[in-house]
Amino acid sequence: MLPWFRKKKKGPQTDEEILAEAFADVRKQQDRRATRKRRELLWRKYADPRILGVIGLIFVVVIADGVRRENMEFYATVTEATGAGQVRRARGATVEPLAADMRIEDGGEVQTGPQCRATLAFPDGSVITLAPGSHLKVELLEYSRGGMWRGRSFTLSMGHMWARISPKFGAQSRCRVHTPSSVAAVRGTRFYVGYDPSVEGTRVSCADGMVQVDGFRGRSAALGQGASTSVTYGNAPVGRQPLDVQTRSSFAQPALNREIKPDSWLKRMELQLTSALDLPLSMLGIGKSSWAIGAADFARRTAAMEALRVIQTSIEGYSGYPEFVDPFTLAELDFRPEDALRILKNFDGSAIEKYERVGQGFVIWARARDNARTPFKLTSYGVQQVSEDEFPGT
Repeated sequence: MLPWFRKKKKGPQTDEEILAEAFADVRKQQDRRATRKRRELLWRKYADPRILGVIGLIFVVVIADGVRRENMEFYATVTEATGAGQVRRARGATVEPLAADMRIEDGGEVQTGPQCRATLAFPDGSVITLAPGSHLKVELLEYSRGGMWRGRSFTLSMGHMWARISPKFGAQSRCRVHTPSSVAAVRGTRFYVGYDPSVEGTRVSCADGMVQVDGFRGRSAALGQGASTSVTYGNAPVGRQPLDVQTRSSFAQPALNREIKPDSWLKRMELQLTSALDLPLSMLGIGKSSWAIGAADFARRTAAMEALRVIQTSIEGYSGYPEFVDPFTLAELDFRPEDALRILKNFDGSAIEKYERVGQGFVIWARARDNARTPFKLTSYGVQQVSEDEFPGT
């Protein structure tokens, strides 16, 4: 072995070196103990049961407040009421005098007297105003926690209404206004709908945004800013006309022009949190929107298919197919009102999307009330789930 690879032998340690090494070992042990102690103190400080309890309580309170905000999406609130009117707060409820701060849910109705005006407000900032002599029914108010979209449907059976849809309503949300002769599908806009029962005629006007107007047959009319159209029972919309001066000035109502403030950071955080926790909250049945889980979605799709089969059985019982069908009442199919309601509640918006008479047959388009709003088509051959590309534009 070469001499430079040889391991040099250490000489014996002196007493001073042995003592210094012993002190160094002691210091290392003390440092390790001090580090462990500091960590234990920090853990005890931040993992104290009382502190963890407070954090847990705050978390529960935030979730509970988020669920409270979600639940408010299922109500319209009367914010202004002048003169004498009547209200039914929910389907089957007793009739009461109209007053401010009343909350109205699905099936609720508002009827304004000859000198009465009313304003309904929604949590996202949308509003509806009613002129004297009007009758409005709330067909559906729905909110999807998982998808964070809203669904709203109304029926105006007489009178005049104006509405402003808030920018916070949601891109995937849908609002429809039905009259006995038309359906208006609205996207982010201010619009007017008037219905005169004596002539079965509807007038729809758009101040800004976009409104799609459908009669019960024929082509739709797409109204942009400053346009209007009219529809009578069983007919398609008649052209597009510019707004007249009186209708244009009617949109100057303060309720339709108030500033809509952005949601607070707390509300945004709470709704994002409940949306992220949709599955566990839904499984526990917490909140009015706790339906958007797999089993419920499957059940809702199945219910929509069964409802379409009931409609098919009814149609096939006639010698000929009807030329048109009111999508909100199915009146032309001679269902009893309670039976029609039971059928229609299984569809998105509590209505079918469209009925078309095609050659010697018919087509009914409808969406289930599941989270994906699954589209279906009914013909004389039966019910079929279809893709969004096949579904007619709404």
